[in-house]
Amino acid sequence: MTGIVVQDVSRAFGTVQAVRGATLRAEPGRVTGLVGPNGAGKTTLLLMLASLLAPDTGTISIGGVDPSVDPLAARRLLGWMPDALGAWPSLTARETIVTTARLYGIDKPEAAVRAEQLLALVGLSDLADSPAKVLSRGQKQKLGLARALVHDPKVLLLDEPASGLDPEARVQLRVLLRRFAAEGRTVLISSHILSELEEVVDDAVFLVAGAVVDAAPARSMVRAWRLRLAG
Repeated sequence: MTGIVVQDVSRAFGTVQAVRGATLRAEPGRVTGLVGPNGAGKTTLLLMLASLLAPDTGTISIGGVDPSVDPLAARRLLGWMPDALGAWPSLTARETIVTTARLYGIDKPEAAVRAEQLLALVGLSDLADSPAKVLSRGQKQKLGLARALVHDPKVLLLDEPASGLDPEARVQLRVLLRRFAAEGRTVLISSHILSELEEVVDDAVFLVAGAVVDAAPARSMVRAWRLRLAG
């Protein structure tokens, strides 16, 4: 089972306490939403899960691996999509995926195949040879998702993935997230906009001022509808 377990995790930057004793779980085969206002500590928590920051206190497990103890093992399991792409601006979309695949030890022929598959999956085939610097915000988000998937990770950490996407692309993203969960992956997705998540997540974790204030099945978020049949 490749899930996420966070137990009493805290992280401070000087006098600023970004995350305060956070405890949560994200299960395989489910989409878990990390919801909270800007500045709530969502990105800091995700950076710790991605092995890019070490917690001051508490423990983290990614499929049984502590990312602060064995970051390389954790990174083999997880795909990380930051809020901003952070790509090489002069590389094309295809080159970005191929280069990322090579960094994961994938050979050139397979990396080329993965690039074609993933660009098609996220709807960027027509922009495969466009440099990243000319892509729109939404297109960069799609490229970031493709890059996170390059090594077929079992755990996905997605920071504000719907930011900059148009309505059609948001629907496509929801379909992809449900597909990833159906494949047995663990998906943790953050957003400060609850409505972006309520149609896709199975579980919701609410983060306020760095602390988890609630963790509940998403059914508690579902809207009630009343239908009236004519006649």
